[in-house]
This record gives sequence, C-alpha cells and structure tokens, in this order.
Amino acid sequence: MKFTKEVIWTIKNFILDNIETHPNDIVQIASDYFRVSKPTILKYIRELISQKQIERHGNGRYPNYKLQTVKFEFKYKNKELQEDVLWANDISNKLKDVQPNVKEICQYGFTEIVNNVIDHSGSEDLTVFFEINHKLICITVRDFGVGIFNKIKQDLGLSDPKHSILELAKGKFTSDPDNHTGEGIFFSSRMFDHFHILSHKLSYFGQGNEDGWLFEDPDDVDIDGTVVLMKIRKDSEIKMNEIFNEFADPDKTPGFHRTKIPVELMQHEGELLLSRSQAKRLITRFDKFLEVVLDFKGVTQIGQAFADQVFRVFKNAHPNIHLIPVNMNENVRRMVERIQKGT
Repeated sequence: MKFTKEVIWTIKNFILDNIETHPNDIVQIASDYFRVSKPTILKYIRELISQKQIERHGNGRYPNYKLQTVKFEFKYKNKELQEDVLWANDISNKLKDVQPNVKEICQYGFTEIVNNVIDHSGSEDLTVFFEINHKLICITVRDFGVGIFNKIKQDLGLSDPKHSILELAKGKFTSDPDNHTGEGIFFSSRMFDHFHILSHKLSYFGQGNEDGWLFEDPDDVDIDGTVVLMKIRKDSEIKMNEIFNEFADPDKTPGFHRTKIPVELMQHEGELLLSRSQAKRLITRFDKFLEVVLDFKGVTQIGQAFADQVFRVFKNAHPNIHLIPVNMNENVRRMVERIQKGT
C-alpha cells in the first residue's frame, strides 16, 4: 500500500470513528481492516495523540484509547448580556472546521437558549459549558433562576409544573409575545441529536426530530434554576431550514403553522386520559396553529369525554384547524372514530 496523504487521512479517520467501540483493540481492528502492520497503526495513533484528538490510558500491551474531548467553561453575570456577542466571542471560533449545517444549528440553539436565560430566568449568573471531540459537540447552558417549568406554570396558571412539559412540546409558548415567538426550544429540541432540559426534579428530553417525553428523577437530585444540554454529531445531516419547513405551511405566509404533540406526556404516573379537563389542557393554544398532529404512541386508551372534547367540541369551535391523530392502538382508534362519526 502506498501511504499517500489521502490514505493516511483515511486510516486516521477510521481510527477516530471506531475507537469508542474498540478502545482496547483498535490497533488490531485497524491493522486487519487496512492489511497494514500494527507498528504502522501505532505510528498514526501516536500522531493523533500529539494532535490532541485521542488519549491513551494505561500502559502495557493493551492500553485504553478514547477520543480526547476539549472542554471550555464560560461564566457570565447576567447584566446587559447579548447572546450573539457571546456566540461570536466564545463559541463560534471553536467551530471553524465544522460543516456549515451543524454550525448553524449550534448557533441557533445557543443563542435561543441563552436569550431565554437573559430575558426570562431571573438568574443573576449564567454558565456555559462547551465540549467538542472528533464526533460530537455538546453545549450546556446553566442558570440559577426560577426554573423553566416553574416559570411556565406561573405564567399559564397551571396547577402542576409537570404540565409545563406539554406546553413546551406544543411550541409557540412565550410569556413575552411582543418580543419572542416561543419557537426556540421547540425547534432546538428537534435539531439536536440529544436535547435535555433539567430543572428541579423534572426533565424533558428530545432525541433529534422526534418527540420528547417527561422524566422525573427518582433520586433526590434537585437542580436550582435550569440546565439545558444540547448534543449534535459533527457529521449530522440535519439542516435547519428542513426542520423549519416541516412545521410550516407552504401555502401560507412564512411561519410556524404546524405542531406535533406526544399525547403520552399527559400520562403522569400512569394517569389515564379520561376527563374533559384533561382534554382542555391538551387543546390549550391549539388555535395558534393550522395543523396539529396528535401522536398517541404509548397511550393505551382514552375516555369518551376526553375524545369528545378534542374531536367534537374543539373541532366544531375551530373548523379551520386540522387535527391529525396518529399512532393509535385499536382502543384509541375506535374511540376517536366513534366521536368523529357521532355514534
């Protein structure tokens, strides 16, 4: 084999791409794959170590190798901060070699979440953790304010901060409509491969362009304020405009016209969805959209009153809003069809 620059680059990338799953035997794996000697692979591993892309742990014949993660921490006083300035000064220059679509998503998520802290958290301090390695970018934004779920609970007069999760999933919630659209968290949770909000004892997860879910920490962890963690692969093919367009209506003016809601978020601690009050909580702010996809994945049954409030009462009052139920099991489907047919 002729070791041209391209061949060496290919071998090194193979090592970087496979080192996490083969921390002990990456030398053997790479040697077999390229049919080159182990000393040759070890030479490239040493070069990657000197370039601070991987780390060696332990001595002996089979040391552990892993990707080296570069970490930064930034602490700010929340006084006259500007999120775009923080991005330009502290984060953007660390993503010079990142492909444009990933950098755009990082900029969007960072500026939206930091702006939420500046305008809504009531926190005097803001901390940003930034981590990057060959495969992954991780941005964590931490504040020490009222807490996002408590904030939404207060602003909407909800009885329980758990109900705030549903409002985040809907999108378009903001306590300051004159200055904010309420879209930042909704879209950020769909652009990043992993999106996690933790506040007090409640968590909200998003896994790429899929629906989030509620998770209550089982131990005594109680986070003051809010932590937002965003992770994205450096080779992600997600494009920001594609996510925006998925929830827009091409026949209408530009904007956020469509939402998708995981109805399962309402099932706190095994709670069944039976009542009109539950349904009314679900349909709150549906009138801000033209199309609402109701994802019943994980919902085993719904009551007649619940279904009637959503699929008859609300539909009659808002005939121009298109409700689309998906992922229904047989029990849910029968109840929805019964209401829609008026039987």
